[in-house]
Amino acid sequence: MQILLRKIRETENRFEIRVDEISCSGYFWRSGKHKAEIEGRIQGNIPLCCDRCGEEYFEEIDETFHIEVIDQPLKVTDCLDVIECLDGIVDFDMICRSEIASIQ
Repeated sequence: MQILLRKIRETENRFEIRVDEISCSGYFWRSGKHKAEIEGRIQGNIPLCCDRCGEEYFEEIDETFHIEVIDQPLKVTDCLDVIECLDGIVDFDMICRSEIASIQ
């Protein structure tokens, strides 16, 4: 799901995305002229790899996240919960996949 940042309203909107057996859902809203916020939760069985033996196993997860999305270059380089979308398009699929990858 992709939405133009300028089309996002100040009222909360719901989203839900499924990636394999993992559900990513939550709310998004506009919080400034060039900024939107996403509050979400990731739930499901996530495939992980054992550090000792290398075998794959599944772990039940239930994690929350909060991300700010801006359409301008970021001035602070140490901020990990901000995503730049310089083309003005917020890509929810990419954000959810990125959050899942950071858990793995």
